[in-house]
Amino acid sequence: MLDYVVMPVIGIGIVMGANKVGFLPSDPLFRFVLMVQFTLPPAMNIGTMTQLFDVAEAECSVIFLWTYLVAALALTIWSTVYMWLLS
Repeated sequence: MLDYVVMPVIGIGIVMGANKVGFLPSDPLFRFVLMVQFTLPPAMNIGTMTQLFDVAEAECSVIFLWTYLVAALALTIWSTVYMWLLS
């Protein structure tokens, strides 16, 4: 659950810093998409590892369920914050 608080804050810092230095184009939609990448759950890497090693696949699916339920709320809240910052 800490990923949904710490990672977006880090993402805001990285994207805003890169924008100030001039590494990014002035398109706000591009910066919005970059920030959203920090909010998404990291499920695909974890799922691939559990299938590859054939360990804890059932437990991983339960974790995915809760992760994606929380992600729906987190994406809504953080998208609103991102749009507010970029407006």
